[in-house]
Amino acid sequence: MMRRRYAILLAFAAISSAFAGRSAAGEELRFGFTPVLGQSQTRAEFEPLMAYLSDATGQRVVLYVAKDYGDLRTQMESGSVDIGSFSPFAYVDAARGGKVRIIAQSLIEGSGTYRGIIVARRDSGLKSLADLAGKRFAFVDPKSASGYVYSRAMLLGKGIRPETGFSEVIFGGDHNKVIEAVLGRRVDAGATYDGAIGIARAAGARTEDLAILASTDPIPHDAIAVRSGLDAMLSQRIQEALVDLERTKAGRSVIAGSRKGLTGFAVAVDGLYDPVRRTARAAGL
Repeated sequence: MMRRRYAILLAFAAISSAFAGRSAAGEELRFGFTPVLGQSQTRAEFEPLMAYLSDATGQRVVLYVAKDYGDLRTQMESGSVDIGSFSPFAYVDAARGGKVRIIAQSLIEGSGTYRGIIVARRDSGLKSLADLAGKRFAFVDPKSASGYVYSRAMLLGKGIRPETGFSEVIFGGDHNKVIEAVLGRRVDAGATYDGAIGIARAAGARTEDLAILASTDPIPHDAIAVRSGLDAMLSQRIQEALVDLERTKAGRSVIAGSRKGLTGFAVAVDGLYDPVRRTARAAGL
């Protein structure tokens, strides 16, 4: 009986070890993204990066677009996704679980930070955050930094509690849908990020009809993390390939085609996202 139990334990350990190192053994890597731009635009934006990483690492890398901001953490903790591009608060939330490790952050138009904004239609008559009391408001997702956490903290600072201070609150799911809701008069105002305006304009939206009521403090751009258990040498190859993006011909081709304004990646550490943690506390999250 003891021998049988010992054999079962050895077999279980072997299976667990093989699963933890499956990507190092030559199987494809799955790179997950939060659906910041919506499913279709996220695929169009990042498929070229997957091709670049496949060539640079010598291992096939495929794209996974998360169902929502929290789904990416779930998929990485289960081992179904190997690498994740997390929006800042989604990363902070995932890091609490201790099963992801940051290796880089994205750079947009050469910058490591961006700002959240609250927008309304120019013809709405709204001029400041104080005017939003009792209005209809759109957030992106409860785990979106610019689309919820930072904007919530800013609203609380003006005495507006989203749970009681608005006549209606909706969550659009991505930044494009928030902008659409504001332009379509589904809501009076909404929270998004500064770069989303240019993306919406390029897609044909009448962004000239939008007015910015307020901007947040700077927010660090998205965190790139690997799941715990991913082979250390493979993790390093991924990190090096990301950081080398702007230094290679293939990488510069990816940058040239980016609608989001991606200009590269930089090595990052967890402490870079401490300002997000402080803002989340100020927002009561």
